Amino acid sequence: MYTFKNKLKADLKAGETRFGAFVTAPCPEVVEVLAIAGYDFVILDTEHTASGIETVVDMMRAAEAYGMTPIVRMPDDTPKNMSRYQDVGAYGVQIPMVHTAEQAAAIVQAMKYMPDGIRGMSGGRGTAWGRIADYRRVSDEETLIAVMCESRTAVDSIGEIVKVPGVDAVFIGAYDLSQSLGVPGQTTHPLVEEAVQTVLDACLAADVIPGIVAPDVELARRRAAQGFRYITILDDMAFFMDCVEDRLRRVRGTSH
Repeated sequence: MYTFKNKLKADLKAGETRFGAFVTAPCPEVVEVLAIAGYDFVILDTEHTASGIETVVDMMRAAEAYGMTPIVRMPDDTPKNMSRYQDVGAYGVQIPMVHTAEQAAAIVQAMKYMPDGIRGMSGGRGTAWGRIADYRRVSDEETLIAVMCESRTAVDSIGEIVKVPGVDAVFIGAYDLSQSLGVPGQTTHPLVEEAVQTVLDACLAADVIPGIVAPDVELARRRAAQGFRYITILDDMAFFMDCVEDRLRRVRGTSH
């Protein structure tokens, strides 16, 4: 029989800090490059991208081949979407725009099997075509459930969100949060930093994994020192864009 073990979840639960990347290009080769480079996880984005479930399956295979953990960011909190990506083998599901504890509880219920949830039975890829023993229990234990804090309402509700049984991680989407706080794009503005600290404190008090996006090297180091453990340090296409622009500028000898 095959087994399903989520190393990322185990490491994070043990208090380790892990670094990953958002992947927005519908391209398994990008995932392979990140895995070979030594990234701990990838978040495969289906919220803001052209990636569909057929492509995401191949991207998950690319991660698995090199021992990197694939997490899928959902387009929304629709129960069918969440269970479908679990059915095809997602090691974790990250839900955008979670504003309240009630919403978080509904997400957990959609992702768990009875008696703790309402997820429908499947014998597909996620179960190794029925070859993972006691899959219902194993999936409930091993799948990472991450909710995204991206609004003033979510920050105001964070004390209750982190108390929802089954929520493993809260991931701060700093860009949308900055917009909600009235300082769009200013992800280290004092108002954002105050909200970030509020969320971090709530996570640590409730033993919930704190996560955040930190695309700058020094910012990523600072977030890790601050106490965040589930940290994305780049977005594939944004990073690629910076690199290709920089290369062209250097070859031309121009500043812009």
